Amino acid sequence: MQSKSLIALAASASGALAATPPGFEPSSETSLLVTYGGVAALDGAVVEKDITQEPPTIATQSKLDGTSFAILMIDLDIPTDNPPETNTLLHWLQTGLTQSSSAVPFNATQGSTSAFVFSVPEDEDAFAPYLGPAPPARIPLSHEYTEIIVDTSDASEDGLSALKTAAANRLGFNAQDVLTSAGLVDKVVAGNFFNVTNPGPVEGTKSSNSTTGGGNGTNSGSSPSQSPVTGAAVSQRVGASLLATMMVGVAFLAL
Repeated sequence: MQSKSLIALAASASGALAATPPGFEPSSETSLLVTYGGVAALDGAVVEKDITQEPPTIATQSKLDGTSFAILMIDLDIPTDNPPETNTLLHWLQTGLTQSSSAVPFNATQGSTSAFVFSVPEDEDAFAPYLGPAPPARIPLSHEYTEIIVDTSDASEDGLSALKTAAANRLGFNAQDVLTSAGLVDKVVAGNFFNVTNPGPVEGTKSSNSTTGGGNGTNSGSSPSQSPVTGAAVSQRVGASLLATMMVGVAFLAL
């Protein structure tokens, strides 16, 4: 029974209008299988933050055409100072992926299936190294992470250079625009999305900055510390000084 579960999840994602989330472009109807330490992260499933801090294992049930691929992973729910408006953040852009020539066992907590697994050459540096999800305690608490596989077999040097340049600016990353500029917008061959949620509660947003560590949904920095509320103390000190001055004035007039 368990062996059917992962197959059913993949079939559900593949049978949908798109394996990527609604509204995301460029979309794909082919499901990308994604597991973190054997835990499936498919079709919008909610997974624990702790297991997502290392790059996942990725595969497809059918062998894709092509000899070289890239993976992009994007957080679509970066908080802003104007909620519910959100921004985006590139979590991963790795080129040079190759796919196994034959199907191999692909195991997850939901079961197992056979799939064609992607691997990354050890000598291939990522254009944007993997950043583990870490949604901050800001609206929205739930973050949707989208992954797409791009066929780069026929990508030009200029196209790959465009990807590398775009990857240097993670915040506000627009996959549609970037892939269009790289001549690869029609080369998206598989996709997936999953969710990681901060349990809350929501903290104040005035002192938070969505472009710094702790506010951008990554583990690249520590959470901002809470500053003491000094305004009230300053007002009390000023009020006390003013009252003392007035008392001296009254005493002087009484003389």
